[in-house]
Amino acid sequence: MEFLKRKSTEYILKFLILFTLVVLVNLGFRYQIFRIDMTEENRFSMNDATITLLKNLEEPVYVEVYLEGDINSEFTRLQTAIKQTLEQFKTYAYGNLQYNFVNPDQASSANARNEFYRYLIDKGIQPTTVFDNKDGKKSQKLIFPGAEISYGGKSLPVILLNGNNAAGASEAITQSIENIEYELANAIKSLANVDRKSIALYQSKESASGSVLKGLKDAVSQKYDLIPVQNTARLQNFDAAIFIKPTKEFSNSELYDIDQYIMNGGKSLFFLDGLMMDVDSIKDYGALALPVETGLDDLLFKYGVRVNKDIIQDVNSGNFPIVTGNLGKDAQIQLLPWPYYIILNNYADHPIVRNMDAVYGKFVSSIDTVLAPDITKTPLIFTSDYTRVLNGPIHISFESLKEDVKPENFNKKNVPVTYLLEGKFNSAYQNRLVPKGKDESKRLNKSESNSIIVASDGDLLLSEINKKNNQPFPLGVDPYANRPSNFANEQLILNMLNYLLDDDGLIISRSKDLKIRPLDKVKAQEDKLLMQLLNVALPILLIVLFGLIRFYWRKRKYAKFNE
Repeated sequence: MEFLKRKSTEYILKFLILFTLVVLVNLGFRYQIFRIDMTEENRFSMNDATITLLKNLEEPVYVEVYLEGDINSEFTRLQTAIKQTLEQFKTYAYGNLQYNFVNPDQASSANARNEFYRYLIDKGIQPTTVFDNKDGKKSQKLIFPGAEISYGGKSLPVILLNGNNAAGASEAITQSIENIEYELANAIKSLANVDRKSIALYQSKESASGSVLKGLKDAVSQKYDLIPVQNTARLQNFDAAIFIKPTKEFSNSELYDIDQYIMNGGKSLFFLDGLMMDVDSIKDYGALALPVETGLDDLLFKYGVRVNKDIIQDVNSGNFPIVTGNLGKDAQIQLLPWPYYIILNNYADHPIVRNMDAVYGKFVSSIDTVLAPDITKTPLIFTSDYTRVLNGPIHISFESLKEDVKPENFNKKNVPVTYLLEGKFNSAYQNRLVPKGKDESKRLNKSESNSIIVASDGDLLLSEINKKNNQPFPLGVDPYANRPSNFANEQLILNMLNYLLDDDGLIISRSKDLKIRPLDKVKAQEDKLLMQLLNVALPILLIVLFGLIRFYWRKRKYAKFNE
């Protein structure tokens, strides 16, 4: 009897010790987040910059996701990934993040539903038409794969379907899943960021100006202060500077200002034409595309690249309307392939352009690299496998639209048209006299680590103008497409700026690479019976085996006790 009491006391003591340990461990981890990601590609791990952002939120963030309701399996996959990401966000935000999924179709009437649709579209959340085939019945419906994020009395729309559509629907969904963390975190950062960075939009030397820049201004101003600047001496007051389609030559003093801006750490983006051409100047008899001489060539050559005096044609092109004849008194207008308008969807594996949809370029030139010590040159955007390069000057006419595009004439491929330059730049004014009126004592001959982006298309950030009302289309809209086309030009400039000005490394989260591991259908069919037996019979056998072992153990235990 004494033995049983001692054993009972021992069991109770062990239980109390175990219970105390469990309580202490739970209390210890109550304010500590502990996760183990066992996936090869770390799909459930978050970028350190995202975690820091969420931990430092000072006010609650509210997220409304509109991908809800009757959606097909692919969009259900996207929806699940969004929920998982928001749950992770919620964990790191310590109660400062709430989210809700809203079904846009749940309205009291058709009018109310349409009104809500208009509300979402006005907010910038564009719908996507989904075709489905369920139980032999074909259907189509509008869904809104986007969200609205609110913080501190402000809100921003977030598009969550933004993969490269040329890769196919399933792959575009996968790419969108890879981008979820960045898209949500970037919007939260934009809303929570009190100290907005300022960007100079240079508007002189007959650079692009006016309503064609409205789309760019609308996009960039969501996160940055975009300020027009005409005096290069003012560049030093800005975090970054954008130069779009200058056509006149810069003075030596202005070039010196730009050079020293870069030497002092200013981030610069150049969108330049090699040959000067505007579609409105072609008219009936065509026009001559002539080299653009701005003086920027000397600077860029020193930094490691050269925008060539040529124009690229590509089989992967957009369309342009042309009069092909008459129907009675009316002109017959037809959309024909225009190889000078290039659809660019061949990207490097880099956070700026990874998983992006196509961008639209017009009268694009090629770029070569040249020797530049300490500079890393990363090509970001390339042409397709069917390209040709025409050296200037070139006569361009609409008559060429009537000619068939022959792929055999397009014998170049993957011509780079955008470069990222990173490193310590040497000044183009090293070992040269400074321009008159400049202080030589303040000249820097070499920069600290800096970054420049050069694109050989001055039209890349310009909006098309609606001929009916003379108003600009949103950036990236092609008014001549066979179906409505929104290219990713807006996303491109935002990604570029985010990369150049991202001090905390948030954009690195765009480097996620989710591997889809489909079943081997042949092997699955061959091993079907084995898998069924393992799934049905094995659990039963294991339970029976466990019962036999337990029965044998108890029998031996009590046999000893009886002895």
